[in-house]
Amino acid sequence: MGWPMGGEINPSLLTLRHLRHLDLSFNDFGGMPIPEFIGGLASLTHLLLSGSFFGGQIPPHLGNLSNLLILDLSNQMHSCYSPDLAWVSQLWKLQYLGMSQVDLSAAVDWAHVVNMLPSLITLELQSCGLRSTMPPPLNSNLTSLENLYLDSNSFNSSFGANYLAWDLPALRVLSMYSCGICGYIPSAVGNFTSIRSLVLDNNNFSGMVPLTFKKLKELQMLKLSHNLISGAIEDLLLHRLPTDELQELHLDHNSLTGRIPARLEHFSSLTTLRLNDNKLFGEVPVGIRELTNLKELRLNSNNLHGTITEDHFMNLTSLEVLWLSNNSLTVLVNNTWNTPFKLTSASFRSCILGPQFPIWISQTTLGTLDISNTSIHDSIPDEFWTAVSRAKILDLSGNQIVGRLPTVFLFGGLEAMILDISSNQLVGPIPTLPKSLLYLDLSGNNLSGKLPTDIRAPEMQVLMLFKNSFSGIIPCSLFELEQLKFLDLSENQLNETLLDCPHAPETSNLFMLSLNNNNLSGEFPSFLQRCKELKFLDLAYNQFSGSLPTWIGSKLPYLAFMRLRSNMFSGGIPVELTGMKGLQYLDIASNNISGDIPMSFGNLMAMAHTPNQQDALFQIVHFRSASTYMFLIDPSDMNSLVVVTKGQELEYTTGIAYMVNIDFSCNRLTGKIPWEIGMLVALTNLNLSWNHLSGMIPQTIGELQAVESFDLSHNELSGEIPTSLASLTSLTHLNLSYNNLTGTIPSGNQLRTLDDQPSIYVGNPGLCGPPISSNCSGTGITPRALEDGHEGVSDGLSLYLGIGTGFLAGLWIVFFGFLFKQN
Repeated sequence: MGWPMGGEINPSLLTLRHLRHLDLSFNDFGGMPIPEFIGGLASLTHLLLSGSFFGGQIPPHLGNLSNLLILDLSNQMHSCYSPDLAWVSQLWKLQYLGMSQVDLSAAVDWAHVVNMLPSLITLELQSCGLRSTMPPPLNSNLTSLENLYLDSNSFNSSFGANYLAWDLPALRVLSMYSCGICGYIPSAVGNFTSIRSLVLDNNNFSGMVPLTFKKLKELQMLKLSHNLISGAIEDLLLHRLPTDELQELHLDHNSLTGRIPARLEHFSSLTTLRLNDNKLFGEVPVGIRELTNLKELRLNSNNLHGTITEDHFMNLTSLEVLWLSNNSLTVLVNNTWNTPFKLTSASFRSCILGPQFPIWISQTTLGTLDISNTSIHDSIPDEFWTAVSRAKILDLSGNQIVGRLPTVFLFGGLEAMILDISSNQLVGPIPTLPKSLLYLDLSGNNLSGKLPTDIRAPEMQVLMLFKNSFSGIIPCSLFELEQLKFLDLSENQLNETLLDCPHAPETSNLFMLSLNNNNLSGEFPSFLQRCKELKFLDLAYNQFSGSLPTWIGSKLPYLAFMRLRSNMFSGGIPVELTGMKGLQYLDIASNNISGDIPMSFGNLMAMAHTPNQQDALFQIVHFRSASTYMFLIDPSDMNSLVVVTKGQELEYTTGIAYMVNIDFSCNRLTGKIPWEIGMLVALTNLNLSWNHLSGMIPQTIGELQAVESFDLSHNELSGEIPTSLASLTSLTHLNLSYNNLTGTIPSGNQLRTLDDQPSIYVGNPGLCGPPISSNCSGTGITPRALEDGHEGVSDGLSLYLGIGTGFLAGLWIVFFGFLFKQN
């Protein structure tokens, strides 16, 4: 295939008076408009301009091409539009019209115009911004229309009994994927007596499909996935669907209930059956073996239980895809069972396959295998690694697999792109890695030794090695991986200073770096100056020392999460840090930081607005790689990030992206609390305890309407408690103890709901009024001795980060689904 053409199209084409076929598709015209003079090529029967990067308005002059049979203007990628389709009505010979991704949002009469094309056989208007399904014309002229594609238009309405499509007697294909159609599927669908393919997935259809579906005797493909279809699966399969020709049945991601029917032999032509992600219960019937042509069976994510045996698969010699994951199923077969099928994709997550390693699953045809959390308590036999050497995705996580990783010959020879053996009981060092790896998770084992100095996987993007026993230095080979985006080495025994790594790329693509809970030392890592894309940095619980560098603000402009707690950093808080517009989570607690809190903290813009999908932490949670594949974290599956807030350790899962946090506790800060801190109205946690702050609590504290945890205890604050504190309606934890506060304690509905209210104010002998015993009449005030020591508080303010496993679980699940989604 040659290079695409570009530039201007010469009007000399008009000299070709007898030109019938003009194909300029799949070129690059850089957004230039389609030339008007093309409308003068009167002899044209075929005009193919798809995928050529034209832009602007489609010239109505194309309506002069009265001999056109084929017109394809689809997929221009630039802003190509047509305010109406009146010019199309002149193309009365047209048999094929393709305008997918052309903006037709202003063409409100599109259905009436199309109805004026009596010879039309195929109409493709996907992603055109159509907003109205339009009532049908009084008399339909589309008697020849066989293929109608209207996917990804926002109709956002119900079908209705008078929908245009019901009066198309020759229709064989109707595709309306993701059109926002709601309500019941009307009985008029039974008019599609010639229909072969009906694609209605990813809409909002509800209720049960009508009985008239039985009339669709020629139906071969039915896609109703991702809707709100409800009712009993037995009624649907036995009484409402045609059976003779049906080959593909997609009913996944609905609300179907009941048991799968015991007898299914009447679906003898079925090759694909997707019933996953419903509410089915009961056992998987042995009658499933009567689907002798079945190639794909997906029953995952239901409430199925019971035992699967070899009898279930006796006749399924064509089976290639088998997904049973996320059910309460036990697969009870001979460990060396010689299966009648050869699988390309299999998922048994959370079923019971163990305790022995299921050798029968070692099939050379596998491209994807998920046997995570399947109760395997055994070592991995060498023959397994040999059999799956060509597999692209392997997930063996969450078992009790013992032993060592295989030899260099077996492990390094894998073709895997995704490899997850996390949360097992593996020991020993890491062998040579497969060259093809993009994603590797070996976290939560007991692997040991030094990290490899030669990473032979140059395209690695995600490397998770946390919760092991690796020791020694962190080699530069990790930071020399040009595509690496996620690196988590936390909770190991790594030590010494971080190397500067002069051979690492001048600009790193690193997105997330977690090194917490090791024995690393030295100053703040200077190589981070090359990590301009870094959004998440966790160096907590190490022995780093020295001052925080002033270059943090300029060299890490997109940083959203920075946790440096429990190190030995000293010096002041750099003013430059307050210029980090995306910083949403800042924790420098339990260090030796001194000096004043910069007044410019009001410049932290990400703390001044409610987190949204455009913020950097959301970009981490919903990370999309730039490669052909997509890694996506499902927040519902993220492991917990334990955040010190409300005076204790609390777990945050889906809320990580919503956390807006400042924790400066257990340092040596002095001076006043700047009033500008009241500008950070999105703060959910503010902890300045165990410092030497003085002066009054600023009245602007009342602006922090989102704050849930507020701790100023163990400082030298004086004056009255601002009355604005009572307006903090989200507050659930407050600690002002052990200061020099005086006057009447404010009252308010929210303050009265807090737990252990007297302890909030203890150690302030000048305070009076409820909830403490001292009244404000001038008598009965009993000075309280200041209690000494930090025992049970500073140590109790520990923070543990398990973000790595969370990234893995979500990345894995959706990546897994993306690679094998429906075509």
